Amino acid sequence: MADSAPPSAPARRQTLTEPLLAAGAAATSVLVVGLVYPRYPELFPACPSRTLFGVWCPLCGGTRSAHALTTGQMAEAIRFNAFLPVLVVLTAWSWVAWVSRVLQRDVVPAVPRWLWTGVGVLWLAYGILRNVPVEPFASWSP
Repeated sequence: MADSAPPSAPARRQTLTEPLLAAGAAATSVLVVGLVYPRYPELFPACPSRTLFGVWCPLCGGTRSAHALTTGQMAEAIRFNAFLPVLVVLTAWSWVAWVSRVLQRDVVPAVPRWLWTGVGVLWLAYGILRNVPVEPFASWSP
């Protein structure tokens, strides 16, 4: 009697539901951050890293940077957090590639893993260097 392999799980049919839900959540976040100035502590709590340890984390200034992006102030966005615009571009690229894959068109390739890794390493270095109290690093704090 031959062993038969267990039936494989049926291929999950991909729909646009997940990408559209993700886009809706992102759009809602952008709307809130764009309409409300991010210095209201009731809506946007202080960074735990800054509050507990007194250091700027790699995301410190991210909410103010996002607000500046939504209002078209690119220089201000970079001043608050230089990496947020980069993360926005890579995330948008990933979302478009995801939709392309779901639609089975594969027009847009996924963001290469090496690029995400490289940006992650640079982002961590940025988070460390912005706490160094000498120029030019001292000017990187939000």
